[in-house]
Amino acid sequence: MTTKTKLILAALAATALAGAAEAQPRGGRGPSATLYERPEFGGRSVTISGDVSNLSNYGFNDRAHSLRLEGRWRLCEHSGYEGRCVELTGDVPDLNVMGLAERITSLQPIGRGGPGPGPGGGWGGGGGGWGPGGGRPDSRGVEGETTVFFARPTVRGIDLAAGSNGANTFCRRQGLGSAVYYDSSQRAPRALGPDGEMVGRSPILRDVLCEKR
Repeated sequence: MTTKTKLILAALAATALAGAAEAQPRGGRGPSATLYERPEFGGRSVTISGDVSNLSNYGFNDRAHSLRLEGRWRLCEHSGYEGRCVELTGDVPDLNVMGLAERITSLQPIGRGGPGPGPGGGWGGGGGGWGPGGGRPDSRGVEGETTVFFARPTVRGIDLAAGSNGANTFCRRQGLGSAVYYDSSQRAPRALGPDGEMVGRSPILRDVLCEKR
């Protein structure tokens, strides 16, 4: 083995070790995302503790089939947090259910997110925001055992602005718990914000999954 070859191998090994160190959680505190190569948390895995703009750096681009999340995370199908992005928290045993298997390329923690405005404020409270009727969506959700699913919710025909605060507000205005998943891959010319304000062209809530209380 030549000296040049040895130097190249040493450089590659150092790069791999640096990437692995960056991907590990720091002291077990703060947000972390563990991605698994197979459904039900099987196969090879990698744990991320901060922003990662391209999972190719860890040999995990478009490979995840399940994941465990501490805190709330934004996951995107393209590098640099581009393309379709969703916000998730908790355990997801099969990303196929959300159409995300082998599609995650970049991700970043965005905090745990708080509840939206309560009764009397923001969307629909006191006759403001979403208006009368408590801001009920135009279509009813589909109930599961622990969650309720809404496909592209609108209120009075108006799309709802996307974001963790907006998704949480929407779920709580339906008498449910926090949002555990939402899709914001589409934009609309106008949308209704979480405080009842009209906003211009904006990403909107599409598929929204709310926890039951």
